[in-house]
Amino acid sequence: MSFILRQISKRVGAPDIVREKPLAAAEPVVGRGSDCDIQLTDLAVSLRHAVLKQSGAGRVVVDSLGEENFEANGKFVHSASLALADTPVLGFGSHVLTLSAGENGAVLVLATARENTAATAAGDDQKRAFSLKYALFSQRRLAWITGVFILLACLTFPIAVFLLDHNQHRTLAGAAQQQWSSGPLSPGHHFLEKNCEACHQKAFVSVKDSACLSCHQEGLNKLEAAHVTARTRTLGSPFPPDPAGDHAPRERLMAAAPPDPNLARRINTWVANTFSHPSNRCASCHTEHVGNGKPAAGAQPDPVTPDQIKRNDCKDCHTGMAARLAAAGTPTTLPDAPDWGRHPDFRPVITTGFKGDKPVLVKTALSANLAEKDGLIFGHDVHLSKTGGVARQAMELGKTAGYGAPLTCESCHTRARDGRFVKIDMPKDCGACHSLTFARKNGVDQQLKHGHPKEVVAQLKLYYANQPNFSAGPELFIGRPGLRGGTPRAARPVDYVADSVRNAFERGGTCTTCHSFTKPAVAGSLEYRIAPVRLTARYLPWGDFNHNVPEHRQDAEGAQTCKSCHKAESSKLSQDVLLPKIAECGTCHGKTKIETVAAAGSDCAQCHGFHNPGLPASPRAQELAGYALIRTQ
Repeated sequence: MSFILRQISKRVGAPDIVREKPLAAAEPVVGRGSDCDIQLTDLAVSLRHAVLKQSGAGRVVVDSLGEENFEANGKFVHSASLALADTPVLGFGSHVLTLSAGENGAVLVLATARENTAATAAGDDQKRAFSLKYALFSQRRLAWITGVFILLACLTFPIAVFLLDHNQHRTLAGAAQQQWSSGPLSPGHHFLEKNCEACHQKAFVSVKDSACLSCHQEGLNKLEAAHVTARTRTLGSPFPPDPAGDHAPRERLMAAAPPDPNLARRINTWVANTFSHPSNRCASCHTEHVGNGKPAAGAQPDPVTPDQIKRNDCKDCHTGMAARLAAAGTPTTLPDAPDWGRHPDFRPVITTGFKGDKPVLVKTALSANLAEKDGLIFGHDVHLSKTGGVARQAMELGKTAGYGAPLTCESCHTRARDGRFVKIDMPKDCGACHSLTFARKNGVDQQLKHGHPKEVVAQLKLYYANQPNFSAGPELFIGRPGLRGGTPRAARPVDYVADSVRNAFERGGTCTTCHSFTKPAVAGSLEYRIAPVRLTARYLPWGDFNHNVPEHRQDAEGAQTCKSCHKAESSKLSQDVLLPKIAECGTCHGKTKIETVAAAGSDCAQCHGFHNPGLPASPRAQELAGYALIRTQ
């Protein structure tokens, strides 16, 4: 545990002087001597008065180094064990040391001087005795009396009613608080109707961002999110809070925003900032007290209404934004988008390789020949063909296995509730055709474990550990992985373990149908390696596209529209980026009913969730977390 000393020296008619420095000593000494780590210039303090020591997490022990005592939390003691969570106060003569927990486990020691209240009071008495204004009923005194009356009637009285009445008589309590309330809360925050302090944490100061983020913080781990959910449920919320998604840093947002051309609005903004009501807070766009007094129904909050959102025109910031950010010293690669007609084309995030087992991601311009290195050997054209072996096998499997006809996109891709797709699961989605069976025992197929090469080798070693070194009957027959059943062979010497591992990983085996492999570096070793794989779940993590929107998944006749945007039937490699250009979106979006019957809106918020809370924001933090490298080119 380290100690940081912060000393505050007061000056007359000028700001206080604050000095801060980390203490080199692990056990700093407090005293008057020049060799002390915390030097207090007061004759009431010994040369070496006391020492501060660490005592477990969050605790400090203070011991006197002589016979003199010191003051700890109002009591004179010779030794004290203090918890930093209680912010203990130590007194040494005319000096006060306040201990608190700092960052990274450090102990913050705040050194201040005691106020000489007796001398101050004596000076005030002398001024009052020789001044005439204290003896007259002046205008200033009348102003103070009026101000106190307003304070009592408008602040003290409502507070007293709240504390004494405890809302038991709603008529009286409502009348007292009505003068301060600007209306009922929205349905999502209705449970906080009687808990104003949850948001208004400081009197006469507008709601701060910290109050909003105490519940709506993004990027929390599961434990932190569970604590937030538990706290809000204790406050009465029937649902967990939604995290604030995809908000850029505040300073960057301010630099990107253009100056207001209206002089009156600029003056109004300056006045609001002066009186602790800035226009760059969460609450500047997310307004409250717009409800009807009714709580939200169900386990999810009601959709956000237009009354709760102060909408800003996107083109105001996204016209000339690149130049403003460059001038502010924080350049951006994001091109300007002044309107839908001049929206830049998509820049998908693709996998360009792997650094160890972690993929290297690159945000790049979409082109006709764009390809990524996802580590998988797969061809959409073969699987979607109406003829050929794949179609024939699907028909032979029949409807009971979920097929019975040539494969379609939905044979393998299942939509999720959020409009994305469920992650491909090889045994479930591919195992009907690509079997992982490596042997049959007692009439039961033995399956390899997918996705874990080391466990596959260990599984085969364990299964064949006690087999004889020669071939036996059909019950112990080693079938090539990927083939069901087999025929007995003539007796011959065989290493079941080595043969089964090689049949799984070598060319022509089960794994190499879809994966590339690396042979063992040591001859005779069975330590095969499979190249890592990353199947992209969302190429545009900064946007939001919902495949569950009816117009996105079927045409006017109800036919599936996957192939309208994704040219999968002609794709021979899984590395092909089957993402349409923005011109494909423009065939519907931004059009009128006169131009096309499938006309759709052109509001930026339809794809960019950050600009319209209540719509599904992109989970880019989850999509892009934990990868080796992300860059733009």
